[in-house]
Amino acid sequence: MAEAWACAVCGDRVDEATSSVCNSCGERFHLNQRGDRPGKDCGAVWINEQYLALEFACKRCLNPTERPAPPKARVLRPGLAPRRYRKRA
Repeated sequence: MAEAWACAVCGDRVDEATSSVCNSCGERFHLNQRGDRPGKDCGAVWINEQYLALEFACKRCLNPTERPAPPKARVLRPGLAPRRYRKRA
């Protein structure tokens, strides 16, 4: 059974054939790797001239000013005081 992933940019479901992994954040995003088929692009791919390798990036990493704010940290122990420990003599 194939693993279900969500696009890091738009949140829609992606599969391995129509997506790629961002080299910056490591998240999966939509990337149409064929020009003869319609598809969704939530990022870009280009050739790194120094290493002659393909580089992949999602739109969030390409446009960091448009990145949504990160989610707030969860409070795991609401209302409880921090634990205190006795010093051993």
